[in-house]
Amino acid sequence: MVPWPVYTEVDLLLRSRGHAKAATVLGAALHQGVHRLEAPTHHEHSLAVELLERYEDLGLDLPDAATIAMAAARQGWAWTWDFRHFRAVVLEHGRQVPLVVTEAELPSS
Repeated sequence: MVPWPVYTEVDLLLRSRGHAKAATVLGAALHQGVHRLEAPTHHEHSLAVELLERYEDLGLDLPDAATIAMAAARQGWAWTWDFRHFRAVVLEHGRQVPLVVTEAELPSS
């Protein structure tokens, strides 16, 4: 599942770095159902906005807040390389969204 705000962010990032073809391929894959494109529900959007307000000083952006909110509401995992933001956001009872990939799993440079 790919949250709509993440799709928008990835498309903009790819195109701004000269990878328009890759952005189009991603869009086609989403359209063909290779990955499921999902919009945040009203509740998830509300939680994302709450997180943006709570973590304004951190620089949390909408795609990250929406991903965290959608994963939390759907009891899912998040796939991100943005460990700084995702580790800093704490939901109820000190719980964080579990991550598919952790820092320890990254290859050392």
